[in-house]
Amino acid sequence: MVRKLMLAITLLTALSAVAISVSQLVMTPAFGGTACGSPCTRSTICVRPCLCYIPVEGGTNGTCQPEGPPPVPSN
Repeated sequence: MVRKLMLAITLLTALSAVAISVSQLVMTPAFGGTACGSPCTRSTICVRPCLCYIPVEGGTNGTCQPEGPPPVPSN
């Protein structure tokens, strides 16, 4: 009886570990982020230390750049 209980506990533990591993693999993003200097949108994740700076208030497109003020627009 004790052996059957231990076997059941072992199998449940192994199955839960497999389920957790699969769920973590499914939720892993395919990329690490957008490189500094690349174009970005509001939903883009830029790699550190860069952030997505959008020069126009209410705009949706910008550039991934290091933290600090946005670049001066060139005319």
